Amino acid sequence: MLQRFSAAALLMLFPLALAQPRPINSDSDFSPIPAQRAVDSYAIYSMLMPGQPFDSMSPSQTARWAIAEDTVNIDDMNPAIPPDGQLTPPPDNQRGFEEALDDYEARKYERFRLDAHQFQLSHPFTLLNDQQVSELREARSSTTASSDLKSQYSGYPGVTFFSAVYFNHNQTAALVFMNNWCANLCAAGQWVYLEKQGGHWVRRSGITHGGA
Repeated sequence: MLQRFSAAALLMLFPLALAQPRPINSDSDFSPIPAQRAVDSYAIYSMLMPGQPFDSMSPSQTARWAIAEDTVNIDDMNPAIPPDGQLTPPPDNQRGFEEALDDYEARKYERFRLDAHQFQLSHPFTLLNDQQVSELREARSSTTASSDLKSQYSGYPGVTFFSAVYFNHNQTAALVFMNNWCANLCAAGQWVYLEKQGGHWVRRSGITHGGA
C-alpha cells in the first residue's frame, strides 16, 4: 500500500482543491503535450476516467463526461501539495517514483492544452475551455443559474482536471494529479502513482475502483 493517507483522509485533505474558478487564459498560454510524452499521457488520462465520485453515480447523472481542456499546474492546486506530500515510493521501485518526482520538480509550472482525438474513451465526453468550466460550475452550484444554462450542462456530473503527467527516465513510472469537481463541495484532489507493466499502465496508488 503506497498511500500515506487513506482515501477518506485524502477527501478531507483536499476538500476545496481547485474549487475556485481559474482565470481565463488566451490560446497562446498553452501548447500541446510534447510528442514523446503524448501517447503515454493520454493512455493514463483515459484509464483514470471518470474517477471518484463520478463512477459511483447513476448513468442518468453521467451521460457525458467533462474534462478541462487545459492541464493544471502546482499554482492551480489548493492546497498546493507535492506528490511526495501525499504518497510514498513503493519499496520495489523507489527509483522510478523518485525520478518521476524529479520530473515533477522540473516541470511543475507547465500547462498544456489537451487534444480530444488522443483520448481512448468509449464513453461520450467533452473537453471544456475555461469559460465553459465556469458555466458548468454555475449551472450545477448556483441557485440563480438560468434554465438555459442548466439545460446546456445537464448530463454532466461535473468536470475533471488533470495535471501534466510526470515520468521517470525511461517512461515506465508516472505521477499525475487528478481532481474531480461537482456541486455541493464535491471535490476529490489526489496524486496518483502508476507503473507501466506488460505494455499497460497500472495504478499503484491513489483512490481506486477496487482497492489500491
